[in-house]
Amino acid sequence: MRIRGIASFSSGGNDPLVIIDGTPVRGEYLNSINPNDIESLQVLKDASAASIYGSRANGGVIIITTKRGVK
Repeated sequence: MRIRGIASFSSGGNDPLVIIDGTPVRGEYLNSINPNDIESLQVLKDASAASIYGSRANGGVIIITTKRGVK
């Protein structure tokens, strides 16, 4: 999955940072989530993601909130 293209300068790759209920996870974890359990999904692809998550977010950020993860 690509959000910001393939021309990033990061040595960590171009994959987006995936945050599920506030916890960073690897992208392949998305395959194990039931789509019916997802309450909201946000995609951050600009400088605001880098200001919040630092250099890990130069490939973009996907924020997923599940129905069970809400306080």
